[in-house]
Amino acid sequence: MLQHPDKPIAWRIQGAVYGVGLFSNSSLHLYNVVVPIWAYALTQDELLLGIIFGARHFLPMLLLIHGGALMDRFGARRITLYFAVAAMVIPPFYPVLPFVSALVILQMLGGLTVMTCWIGSQSLTGSIMRGKPVYTGRLTVATRIGAFVGPPLIGICLDIAGIKAAFLFLSLWSALTLLFAIAIPKDEIRESGSSEKTPPVTSGLRDMVPKLGDYLDAFWLIAIPAIGLVVVVTLLRHSGVAMQSSFYVVYLNDLGISGTFIGLLFSLLGVCGGMGALFVGKVARRFSARRILFVSLAIGVAMMTITPLIGGSGFTVGAAGVASFLDAMGIDAKLGPIAGVLGLYILFLIATAIRGIASGVSQAMEISLVAQGAGVAGQGKGAALRVTIGRVAAVVLPIIMGGTAKLFGLAMSFYIVGGAILAVIAFMAVRSSSAPAASTKP
Repeated sequence: MLQHPDKPIAWRIQGAVYGVGLFSNSSLHLYNVVVPIWAYALTQDELLLGIIFGARHFLPMLLLIHGGALMDRFGARRITLYFAVAAMVIPPFYPVLPFVSALVILQMLGGLTVMTCWIGSQSLTGSIMRGKPVYTGRLTVATRIGAFVGPPLIGICLDIAGIKAAFLFLSLWSALTLLFAIAIPKDEIRESGSSEKTPPVTSGLRDMVPKLGDYLDAFWLIAIPAIGLVVVVTLLRHSGVAMQSSFYVVYLNDLGISGTFIGLLFSLLGVCGGMGALFVGKVARRFSARRILFVSLAIGVAMMTITPLIGGSGFTVGAAGVASFLDAMGIDAKLGPIAGVLGLYILFLIATAIRGIASGVSQAMEISLVAQGAGVAGQGKGAALRVTIGRVAAVVLPIIMGGTAKLFGLAMSFYIVGGAILAVIAFMAVRSSSAPAASTKP
């Protein structure tokens, strides 16, 4: 007997889906800590670094819509399982093949596997839990928990045990994605009241080949006003994310901030993102979807754009005083790795917290609007469309920023690229405000 649409989803099912989202999405943050440091050890050419950073999103840009279509056709659980296995196998090859060409290839393959698993969690949230904001908000909170716990752990692993241990940690982290995917009941879609059929046991090779129709179906979703708006916002938001996941880490490393403390910044980003996502429902009752999306997006990008402004501010804080204060509270503070830049690090913590809250709000809104607008049968393609658009920004922007850094310097590239993104956001906000008010409420 099918569940009533308003009946709560069992927590054992919710927890399994959130677990897939937690470990797959947070894997991106773990890569963001270790890969830029590893890449910088192999080459200091800014343009080449931009290509390496962008390579992780190249195959997802091309194939995530196909992956989403496969989920709609054969079931999100099955496809997620396959890619979770691949995500677990790839990371140990990074330090084994210390060549730039190999790094580019591994970036492409690793990015595809992790992003497909993340698509799977979003697709399952739509098909099982009908894209309701309460569930998409919890999914976003779950991803933020992973982003809070994972980056400091891999940073500590990198500082203490070295690069090989850090990539092995990435592999073990992906193994947890696999375990949670296995925990999702095979009949979860049928029980949730979806019109999807249980995936067939076997399929022909022809069904696994990308189909033009699947891409057309996905891009036709842009015609739905709410999804069209989300596509634009996603492109802009991920431009800021691409800055953070590439040259931001290189900039911090050059300042003398160690992997552990860089990981803590990503951790703070995650927990503040979770806080922002929890308030989406309340904020959405007071403001329009468009206003929430554009304001949160602009704040997030602005916090990334001012990175060199913080780095060059010269703000100082005595490490001895801070360490004594923490010791008095019973906290064993080891500030040695950042003693000389503690003041700057505190400013980065503040900017990261603000960015995290804004990112949590915008991401939860994006997922909810796409899940509601795509329909039950198009959840995989809808989720893949949103993430694919983000991959376009993630491929192109690091290359642009790398080229800009090579011409004008790394610090100036933040101002130029970030300023351009903010200008586009302002233009879109003004243009959107002149259109009829969005009727879609998350």
